[in-house]
Amino acid sequence: MNHKPAAAATAFEIFPPLQPGFAQHFDDYIEQPVHFPSSFPVLFYQFSIPMEHSGRCPVLPGGWLDILFPYGSNVSIPRVYGSISSRADLILQSGTTYFAARMFPASLAPFAFIPMKKLANRSVPLHEFLPSDRCPKIQSGTLSFSSRISAFQQEINLLRSTSLPKTEKGAKELMLAIEQIYISRGNMNLIDLSEMLNCSTRHVRSVFEKFVGMPPKTFCQITRFQSAVAKLLQPRNNTYVDIISESGYYDQAHFIREFKKFSRECPTSWLTHLLHQS
Repeated sequence: MNHKPAAAATAFEIFPPLQPGFAQHFDDYIEQPVHFPSSFPVLFYQFSIPMEHSGRCPVLPGGWLDILFPYGSNVSIPRVYGSISSRADLILQSGTTYFAARMFPASLAPFAFIPMKKLANRSVPLHEFLPSDRCPKIQSGTLSFSSRISAFQQEINLLRSTSLPKTEKGAKELMLAIEQIYISRGNMNLIDLSEMLNCSTRHVRSVFEKFVGMPPKTFCQITRFQSAVAKLLQPRNNTYVDIISESGYYDQAHFIREFKKFSRECPTSWLTHLLHQS
């Protein structure tokens, strides 16, 4: 029998998608979520990679995209990293400091040169994804973390005010759907979404592929996986029974199977390896 998870206190309680590898690998990692009215939040973060570090960092599926701006002595072009379908290693430049923003794809989809679906499981230079003429300001070596956040927000506001969106049809429907998916921790199906939005299942799929870059079923599974990751990382000792009940998995076999699908390991092995990585 499927156990319904307890509702989140807010739609974005489990936002943003967790990427614990950054904090585990880089000692100076810092982050700051920023919530915008009537829009999706953004997680800003920053970290430095020592010269002796390999530059490899494991990342998990989250359904969002990340924009990384290198700065410091080894400045290279900013890149956009699309959502991934299973755990992968991010290869970054040693001896470099990165400022980054984690965003929901729908925030930028109307202005992007590349469809969200084609960005999945790959990265591209920022200038191939968005107009980015003023990125050097964000990459200035003299700015503080908060100043970079302000500079990024200014650039996004400028983009929205000066660029003609390709299409925003379906964006409001999507935001409502995402809100409910987060509240349920991913425990919604295509029929639930179509009934809630009063539209066909075909239309729901179309909206998700346009603005998110993946089918709604996959996004729901990733959201449930991220909920389980959050439970595993909590200081208190969550048992499998707790996680299965609170995240909405059918049983232990379902939980382990879906966790391995996205992390490439069973939950216990993944957590053990994460805590022993450096």
